[in-house]
Amino acid sequence: MNNRSVEVNAQLIMANRAYYGLQNHMKSTIISRNIKTLLYKTLIRPVLTYGAETWVLSKQDEHRLRIFERKILWRIYGPATDGGRWRIRTNQVLYQLCDENHIVKFCKLSRLRWTGHVIRQDDNLSRRVLLSEPGGKHPRGRPRLHWEDGVKEDAAKLGCRNWTIVALNREGWRKLFKEAEAHPGL
Repeated sequence: MNNRSVEVNAQLIMANRAYYGLQNHMKSTIISRNIKTLLYKTLIRPVLTYGAETWVLSKQDEHRLRIFERKILWRIYGPATDGGRWRIRTNQVLYQLCDENHIVKFCKLSRLRWTGHVIRQDDNLSRRVLLSEPGGKHPRGRPRLHWEDGVKEDAAKLGCRNWTIVALNREGWRKLFKEAEAHPGL
């Protein structure tokens, strides 16, 4: 079964457990926001994104990942005061305060990084699986999301049409990866 949402759900549950294990630290007024952000980046996000290189993210999965990340960022940064009045910080402000790519972009960047690595391997099982063409009949209905389609879509957003050729050149792939890091729409 090729249902990646099951993997995303499992990682969300594990990351939620990690978050609740650190909740006393996240609520503490003694610990600075920078330390709390560091706790999120080093202890919670790696649990959440474990295996994200192989995920095929649907829009619903992306939405759930963003909700989870905003829950944590809101816990860290909380509301803001303007002249003695409290207001809720917007999502953009939360991401600016965190000074890091949002979780979906982080997953897509790790997928692109891993793709370049797999393509450049000479005799690797991962590469053989990636480049193979499975036979058989397609089931009725809407086609399933494929990992390679996600890579093609991300590369197309960056203006790269033949990503397999670019990935074979390490320097060319690094250049494309740097563009992806700076690209706002990825």
